[in-house]
Amino acid sequence: MNSKQVADELENIYWIQGDGKGKPFQQYADFVRQQQAEIEALKNKIKSYENLGNMMLDELLEKAQKK
Repeated sequence: MNSKQVADELENIYWIQGDGKGKPFQQYADFVRQQQAEIEALKNKIKSYENLGNMMLDELLEKAQKK
């Protein structure tokens, strides 16, 4: 089960109860979705740093080969 499925299940609990007792479950679902969005943003940031590092390494190797 992934985080989206967990959030959906928590949200389903909220809608099934429908008597106000489900509110914490909606908050949990929102929290899980927010955490997943932050994880994805961090993964993208890491990927951009990897790309930058690879570009710098390629440039250094190219300069070293020219010498």
